Amino acid sequence: MHERALATVAVDRGLVGGPFGSDLVGADYVDDGVPVIRGANMLRRYVGGDFAFVTPDKFARDLARNNAVPGDLIFTQRGTLGQVAVVPRGQHAEYVVSQSQMRLRVDEEIADPTFVYYACSGQEFLNQINDNAISTGVPHTNLGILARLTIPDRPIQEQHAIAEVLGALDDKMSANDRIRALVDEVAMARFRRLSAGRRPARMADLAVINAGVTKPKPGASLRYIDISSVSQGDYVLPDESSWDDAPGRARRVVSAGDTVWSTVRPNRRSHALVLDDDPLLIASTGLAVLSPRAGRIAGVYEATRTEQFASYLESVAEGSAYPAVRAERFAEAPIPELDAADWDHFEEFALPLRYRAHAAGVESRRLAATRDALLPLLMSGKIRVRDAEKLVEEVV
Repeated sequence: MHERALATVAVDRGLVGGPFGSDLVGADYVDDGVPVIRGANMLRRYVGGDFAFVTPDKFARDLARNNAVPGDLIFTQRGTLGQVAVVPRGQHAEYVVSQSQMRLRVDEEIADPTFVYYACSGQEFLNQINDNAISTGVPHTNLGILARLTIPDRPIQEQHAIAEVLGALDDKMSANDRIRALVDEVAMARFRRLSAGRRPARMADLAVINAGVTKPKPGASLRYIDISSVSQGDYVLPDESSWDDAPGRARRVVSAGDTVWSTVRPNRRSHALVLDDDPLLIASTGLAVLSPRAGRIAGVYEATRTEQFASYLESVAEGSAYPAVRAERFAEAPIPELDAADWDHFEEFALPLRYRAHAAGVESRRLAATRDALLPLLMSGKIRVRDAEKLVEEVV
């Protein structure tokens, strides 16, 4: 299979990156304007999330040469190398690429930007990045290195077909993401209405903190949820591994319906509702496991999503370099004082929605596994596009 350098698919001056955004400081950011693409905006396929903004005047005066437009590819330059995302269409006309990102503008007469994105998402491309990374200080790369990295050289029509096949899987996952986001929005709106004006109660009234502890089971298997597995409102279901290789922090028993919250750096608000019914799930002692009392699964989780709850954890965290919250502090965390009928009402409304969101997440795991299996096969030519299309039709 022939390869071609990334520089050969870029338009004139289509590769941009470097220090142009380095003059930005907190005072430059405003509530609206031209969005700035930073590391936190590098999501699964498209840049997005919560943007910082600069004024149009600041953009035109100092940052226009480091712009990005819909369809551009953005690469991480330092830190977590290998991240790549596409600038979406239909949201903003222009963006600013921060000093830690690089931009590739594809010449669409010779390459399909979505195909290039997938080619740069595979393990072979990641291996190239890691093999060529500059390791002094924080691992990083640069435009010169990026320009030399290679992707498969395929006819443009075949590129379109591959992009369409893989894109169908990602589009379905994006639809599932929207379902989950809508559930979050609707559940929180209902909870706020119920809890408005109520006095505070204690989380211990609604859940037991760290109810189950286990010991290592030599020769057996587990699914170990560590702090890095948990993000804001989600977690990665870990693969099975051996207890013989498990770290000493693998101690917390997790059951379906539990809420897990990171005890360290609570300002990151890493927490999730666990609805996978898997007896192998074990959490790190760096996570607090909140096991709801009967009929309070959705209620416990929603109570931990409030600003009041998160702010309390931040206020009681101990330590400066690595702030952490002791388990007993979670028991005292504030929740609204609702009567049993109100909690029941909320549970009847929210729990079915949470299960629907969970089903969407489970489907996305399956779709992602299919995409990740097909990507190298399509890029290498080991599977024909028409055969991949049949597989995708079966799972989408």
